[in-house]
Amino acid sequence: MLSPAVPPDARVLTGPGRARHLTVLFRSSLRAMPKTPLALGGLVGLLTTAAPALLHAGLGLPDAAMLSRVAAVAVALGAGFVLDDPAARTTAVVPVSRMTQRAVRAVPALVLAMAMWVVAAAAARTTLPQDTRPLFPWGGLAAEAAALVAISLALAAVGLRFTEGERGSLVAAPGILLLVITVALLPDGAALFLPPGHTSWAAVHRVWAGLLPAALAGGALLAGGADSARRTRR
Repeated sequence: MLSPAVPPDARVLTGPGRARHLTVLFRSSLRAMPKTPLALGGLVGLLTTAAPALLHAGLGLPDAAMLSRVAAVAVALGAGFVLDDPAARTTAVVPVSRMTQRAVRAVPALVLAMAMWVVAAAAARTTLPQDTRPLFPWGGLAAEAAALVAISLALAAVGLRFTEGERGSLVAAPGILLLVITVALLPDGAALFLPPGHTSWAAVHRVWAGLLPAALAGGALLAGGADSARRTRR
């Protein structure tokens, strides 16, 4: 009796075969990943923070923190494009899940975006007087930046579900802008963008720290859900 054929996208690679395939997938995904938007986001962030430093403008701690936040928004916007894949419909059948394909783009993009932000934030820090620079709140601002990038990637995963895996940026770009504008307009009692030294700084940044894993988990679930929806339509 013949065994039923197994659909190509249901096959599971194990052992050395899976490792080799993931290596090839990683390289090809990085080559195909849209890099220009993320590079532009990092450049905009760096120019924003470096301009006052080049002009020798002495800024206060709240201003330096605001510059670093602008850089975080810029790199988050760029990160929202890295999951775009115009050829998604023609590469739907592969030996690994869509979630894996997207993870090998999202994880390096998150790391690269944070590296860009660190450079931009370091430039913002140089605008401070020497005696104030040790007070620059690296940890809290980094939590904000990482959460924004992760949320942008999660929004991109949402966009992929509505565009057959092709244009996650259609949701990520406007979504992250709307989120930042909304957060910036929150009343004082609910504000998430606080000046350094604020009495609620620690409490608010526990919220930002919690948003990071929540966004990453949500993005992974959405990416995996897209696979399920595609198989159901078949």
